[in-house]
Amino acid sequence: MTALLFGFEGRIGRGPFWAGQAVVLLLAWLYVSYADRLLAAWMPGSIFMGSGIALVLAMPIIWVQAAITIKRCHDRGKTGFWSMLLLLPIVGQIWLVIDCGLLPAAGSAVASGAARRSA
Repeated sequence: MTALLFGFEGRIGRGPFWAGQAVVLLLAWLYVSYADRLLAAWMPGSIFMGSGIALVLAMPIIWVQAAITIKRCHDRGKTGFWSMLLLLPIVGQIWLVIDCGLLPAAGSAVASGAARRSA
C-alpha cells in the first residue's frame, strides 16, 4: 500500500487506481472538514499565513494524487508528464476519469483486440 500511494515507479491497473482515488477523496474530505476550521481558529486574521500552512497541509493529498496518476499513465503507455493535465481546472478532472479511470492499459487484450478488428 505504501508503494501504491507514495512511489512514482511502476504501473498500476484500473482497480488500484480507483482504490488510490478513494484514499485521495478520503484525505480531501478530512482536509476540507477539519483543516479550514483549525486554520481559522489558529490564525483568524492572517489570510496569507493561513494559505501557506494550508498548502503544506495539502501536500500529502497532492503527493498521493500525483503518485497514482503517474503510475496509471505509465500503465497507459504514456509518460508521467501527462499528469500535469490535472492542473487544468475542468479538463484535467475529465481527462483523469476517462484516460486513467476508464480506458484499459496499453497493449492489453481489449485494446489489441480492437486494433486487430479495425485492421
